[in-house]
Amino acid sequence: MKPRRVLTPQDTAVIFERAVQERALAVLTLQDGQHWATFKSRFLERDQNGKFFVLDYEPVEGNVLPALTTGQFVGVSFRQKSRKILFATVVEAKGHFACDDKTSITAIRYRWPESITELQRRAYYRTPIPPEMTLFAAVWPGGVTAHQQAQSAQQLATGKLVNVSCGGALIDLQKAVPINWNENDQIGIEMQLPDGRPPVLLDARQRGTRQTETGTVGLAIQFIGLEMQPDSRSVLRRLANCVQRLHRLSISSGRRDWNSKNKL
Repeated sequence: MKPRRVLTPQDTAVIFERAVQERALAVLTLQDGQHWATFKSRFLERDQNGKFFVLDYEPVEGNVLPALTTGQFVGVSFRQKSRKILFATVVEAKGHFACDDKTSITAIRYRWPESITELQRRAYYRTPIPPEMTLFAAVWPGGVTAHQQAQSAQQLATGKLVNVSCGGALIDLQKAVPINWNENDQIGIEMQLPDGRPPVLLDARQRGTRQTETGTVGLAIQFIGLEMQPDSRSVLRRLANCVQRLHRLSISSGRRDWNSKNKL
């Protein structure tokens, strides 16, 4: 089974219907200037004619919701069985959804997506880079748009990938993380993939530091905004194919540090 596929309109309707029935929890991503914001919403309704769908707009665990405006682009991802669903959509309207005769909640109507990408859950398992393979990476504060500024200010931290998935990576740094980087800070990453093509540049969040197998400092990162990139299909395809290849290499070499509990 392929780790990634683009769903047909018929598949999309079935998945949305199940998401509404299960009140599936989705993670939404939007760009506010040069920064990314995320929040969580639950599926409430889907149009039978495939024109729109509705998610709630209620704070989760007391978190403040980012402001949404009509026409704003938003990335959406959610899990269904062994799959992760990703797509981009547009805010159409804000209103209230009637739960029953006496209760209503704030909700947002979104445009039905033009296309949806489905990733098998194994694409999000951290897959180790074989010892004989070296994939270089550079990270810097501020995200992709701050790349040139970080180079000029000598704020780049370089290293090599320890493991990677479609959700993030662990980087073995050659020196300590510069500046005042904190967990959840937005960073940019430029990294090689084992497909012989140019490196990819992605926005990410720092998820902390940890010790690698060799005793050096490892920087854990989580990719953000993938579903909203103009070339998101191409990037996700590259990541999924490379993770699958690395997993096969890991299995054939007898490494056992790949497992379903290690996910990013």
